[in-house]
Amino acid sequence: MTILVAVADDEAATRVIETAVALGTGLDTSLYVVHLVDDADADRTAERMRDALTERLTDEPVEATVALEYVGRHGRRSGARIASELLEIAEDVDITHIVMGHEAKGLGGRLRSGDAAFAVVNETTVPVTVVPPVED
Repeated sequence: MTILVAVADDEAATRVIETAVALGTGLDTSLYVVHLVDDADADRTAERMRDALTERLTDEPVEATVALEYVGRHGRRSGARIASELLEIAEDVDITHIVMGHEAKGLGGRLRSGDAAFAVVNETTVPVTVVPPVED
């Protein structure tokens, strides 16, 4: 059993990781933490994020693997690309649960880029925990 944990380079990443660690510990299962990047963005910044996540998870009571996964460039909106990549990873790694963040967007934002969390929830056959944004 493995939990797929999708993290972005945003303020929700900390809460997503905390939620995933609690679930992994409670369910006695490992984590597969991914940061999705476009090929053009796979630079030192993404590598530093991967290294920081690895360091952050070192002392946690759950086994965790941290990886960068590259999102191919398609004609699809970014949310749909991200959802598609997460669903593909979930099949490849034999995932039993998905944890990801969600940032509320207005109608224009949803139309422009899509919504990865909603797409994953609608398409997957495993449970999904969506970590909501922090209310101000």
